[in-house]
Amino acid sequence: MASSRKEVLLVFPGRYKAPDPQVPLALLHLAAALQRDGYVPRICDMRLQDYRSFRIGEPVFVGVSCMSGPQIGYGLEFARKVRAENPRAPLVWGGVHPTLLPEQTAASALVDVVVRGEGELVVGPLADRLAAGAPLDDVSGLTFEHDGAICSTPDADLIDLDTISPALPYDLLDLERYPTLQAGRVHLQTSRGCPSRCGFCYNTGFNQRKWRGKSAERVVAEMQYLLRRFPHVKIVDPVDDNFFVNRQRVADICTGLLDGGVKVAWRANCRFDYLAGYDGEFVSLLEKAGCMELDFGGESGSRRMQEFVCKDVTSDEILRSVASLRRWAPSIDPFVSWLSGLPGETYADMEKTFDLMDEMARANPRTQHYGIFLYTPFPSPLLASLPPEFRPPQSLEEWAAIEVFHFEPPWHSKAYVEKLRAISAVTRYAFLPRSRIAEHGAAFRAAYGLMNRAARYRWRHRYFGFPVELELANAAARRLRGFL
Repeated sequence: MASSRKEVLLVFPGRYKAPDPQVPLALLHLAAALQRDGYVPRICDMRLQDYRSFRIGEPVFVGVSCMSGPQIGYGLEFARKVRAENPRAPLVWGGVHPTLLPEQTAASALVDVVVRGEGELVVGPLADRLAAGAPLDDVSGLTFEHDGAICSTPDADLIDLDTISPALPYDLLDLERYPTLQAGRVHLQTSRGCPSRCGFCYNTGFNQRKWRGKSAERVVAEMQYLLRRFPHVKIVDPVDDNFFVNRQRVADICTGLLDGGVKVAWRANCRFDYLAGYDGEFVSLLEKAGCMELDFGGESGSRRMQEFVCKDVTSDEILRSVASLRRWAPSIDPFVSWLSGLPGETYADMEKTFDLMDEMARANPRTQHYGIFLYTPFPSPLLASLPPEFRPPQSLEEWAAIEVFHFEPPWHSKAYVEKLRAISAVTRYAFLPRSRIAEHGAAFRAAYGLMNRAARYRWRHRYFGFPVELELANAAARRLRGFL
């Protein structure tokens, strides 16, 4: 039996009893790497387990993975529990936020080591040094405090994605408690990174605008494995930032699925400038191979706002894309997300977004929208362009206080922000994708049906004032909110 000193505790921060938690793929990747190096990983998913009664034990280290925003706050809660119950256990933070701000993260009293970037090739050597009480200087990809100064080792090598086994240690999780998986949607990762320069995106810093993907053969084999592992699955959902960077790879994946007789629906993230340039043969191939949904960032119908966030997509490309799907792949639904509340934005800019959304519906009636969401300033190149009214957070605690979708931009008037909140609520209730509604229970569907009718009336008449029913619904949603 393995010694307890071979244990490593991995934590996914989130609100206990969050309504729709997703399987934490990133932690499964780290757990698999630790197992290969002889360690015994445990996972605490705070959304499913009450961390207050969780046993810390005597792990080699406790790993906390987080994004910016409230997830940091939950991670800090768990870190305080570790400090109180086992102050000897090193606290290792990783993920998007610690990677983008490693020195600031490492300065926290609740952080001993930061793992920058990908962790698969780092966690094993790190565990070896910590277990032996040895210096960390020769482990790449780390930032930590030493003799009162913050030190960083060179960046770690990038892992060959094809070497990651599809047989992740799912047995470490209570799979029956993940509703989306139980409903028949399974996630996988076929690539990492994105070459685009969107100013609000973490990718420019985390992946340095680089992209790499698993081979087409490996992607097909992994989908086949997942269908054997989870025979009830109806939809395979790649969590890639940009699935379509290599067009030939996508074509080969589609051909491999067809040749292998793999019959499953799947979705992927795409860009409008990509899709606008694809010919009918390629778009039709996506549909034949089982693609049922493509997700896009539309961001804004205003050219001025598009240029501000460096989206590099035009309204013409957006309209040509949805029209192309209608013509060549009529069963594929385009799903779109939009931004509001950017510095310098006017209501006239918002009206251009409204008009573009309506034009898209005429070009392709199957177009669906996740909503128009208030911009939240997380670490990205856009931070440098924000007005002086906004002071970037200077600690983990301050970053934890910035709440996704509920940030109040200080560069706009309170009245304008309230209007944007109403617009955001209307679009979420008016356009929530049908497939997402179907994954919820009867009570949710019934309540949503009522909200949907009211929101669609508001949208048609561009009436966003006095959203009493929306505020009540949002209050209920906030009580349930957790990280997915």
